[in-house]
Amino acid sequence: MYQSIENLNIERHFLTLQTRQVHYRIAGKGPPLLVLHQSPTSSAEMASTIEYFANEFTVIAPDTPGFGLSDYIDGMDPDITQYAEAVKEFVDALGLDKLCIYGFHTGAIIGAEMARLYPNLCLAVVVNGLFVEEKDEVDRILEHYTKWYKPTQEGTQMPWIWSRLRDQIIFFPWFSKEKKYRMSLDLPDPESKQPFVLDLMRTSEEAQTAYKAAFLYPAKERIQEMMTPTFLLNYKGDPLGEHPQRLESVPDCVHIELLDNPQAVEERAQEIFLQFSNTTATLSEPKIVNQELRLLKGYAYTSLGPVFYRSEAGDENTQTVIFLHDYAASSNATIEISECLEGRHRKIFIDLPGHGETGSTHLKDYRPQSIATMLAEGLAQLDLESISVVAMGVSSSIAAALSLSKTIQVEQLILIDPWYLDPAEMKSLPERYAPDLIPSTYGEHLLRGWYFVRDSELYFPWYDTKNANALKREADIDPQRIHDRAVDALKAGVGLTLVARDLIGYDIEELLQKITVSTKLYAWQGNGREQFTERVHQTVENSTLEFLPENRLDWSIRL
Repeated sequence: MYQSIENLNIERHFLTLQTRQVHYRIAGKGPPLLVLHQSPTSSAEMASTIEYFANEFTVIAPDTPGFGLSDYIDGMDPDITQYAEAVKEFVDALGLDKLCIYGFHTGAIIGAEMARLYPNLCLAVVVNGLFVEEKDEVDRILEHYTKWYKPTQEGTQMPWIWSRLRDQIIFFPWFSKEKKYRMSLDLPDPESKQPFVLDLMRTSEEAQTAYKAAFLYPAKERIQEMMTPTFLLNYKGDPLGEHPQRLESVPDCVHIELLDNPQAVEERAQEIFLQFSNTTATLSEPKIVNQELRLLKGYAYTSLGPVFYRSEAGDENTQTVIFLHDYAASSNATIEISECLEGRHRKIFIDLPGHGETGSTHLKDYRPQSIATMLAEGLAQLDLESISVVAMGVSSSIAAALSLSKTIQVEQLILIDPWYLDPAEMKSLPERYAPDLIPSTYGEHLLRGWYFVRDSELYFPWYDTKNANALKREADIDPQRIHDRAVDALKAGVGLTLVARDLIGYDIEELLQKITVSTKLYAWQGNGREQFTERVHQTVENSTLEFLPENRLDWSIRL
């Protein structure tokens, strides 16, 4: 089950291989246990399973290629063997030579294939949800199951996405609406369903190769080749619950059990793993030479939770530049803006607390000083002696607070379209600026997020759609870009209300007056907020002000 705030006992890390990064969750101590998730989710879905097994084991739960935050492997065929080989590469890089495996649905089939391919690695494997093929069934599923969406100018992909995942709980397969395909499951509440939607939005059409691989798995033949203790555990009500019964025969090392519910499966699995485990996990990570990746992902751990970042190496002896994104955005936005920065500097792109892949934290509020304290603690772990900060929009107040930190030295600030509300704006704008993203029964909140982003390109403020508030610059409303930015807003979700109150609604005058470092201000012409930047310029001593062209392709930002 997904959790709104990750348990601090479950750590999140990235393992860097030669051509890709694997994101994984890890918790507990004891013998190593590999946990593999279903499609199209991520290891986040397995949080309660991880916690359950972490009482006895070191639980390692990677995101499979192309899902969650793990990189996709270009050119993967719909062959579960390739997914098992990719997981084996991850396991080898951690230095593990003996382990148990627990897999669910797609993850179960990957686990089964690992048991077949690597009997010396796998001590025991629990397969929760083996798909056993019937020819006509497979052909029909492959024709429809991996149907994907295409962003449109009207945002019509949003209701399709919600309906797609809703129907997956009502019918199996989800595209078959006849009575005989109806399942006997309770629909989850919208809040519980929302993380599944976000995980689907994190992945891509090409990554659905995993679905195809799972449905094409020749279980009847492969199970016969097993030499590893393999337990096909299913629960009543799972659409795949009766599939192991389709196997005509199984080797002595394969055991089939149908249990009452998911909890009974986990309890039985724990008994099995305790029986077969005999080693304590000792993990190592490889030192990669010849790294081919331009951007590396990571988490910096703080006392208030992990902070997600991306980093890009620069030329030797250049400055380190920290990029902070605007309200309801993520590091995706600042990566694009960084292309306008002159010089090849080391760059670090942060997902602010409450946003992106940092998400919910244990911060008590989102005031600039609170966020700056958390960021300074995280940045201090990255061996940075001094930094420059490029901040967009509302994050400018965070940059100002960060410049006053005693934890890390800030050399200069570059503030792009900073916010500075006057008393009248302070009374109304923060309360109205956050879109209503409370998950709703029929997915209306997805469209509200989409309209928030789209109308932010047309009006300021976005919710006051009078012609007098129409932006003068050309609107950037390409369907894919609007969709991607709407996904960022939806990741922040209902937390945007608190961010608007504490960050947009913060009176920054006193904070600006304390800035002593070199400060460059850039106002985006036609953005509707030029007056905010001019107010900052009047308040920050020795600051400079430049106006950026309407077309972002013509921007040039200098340290």
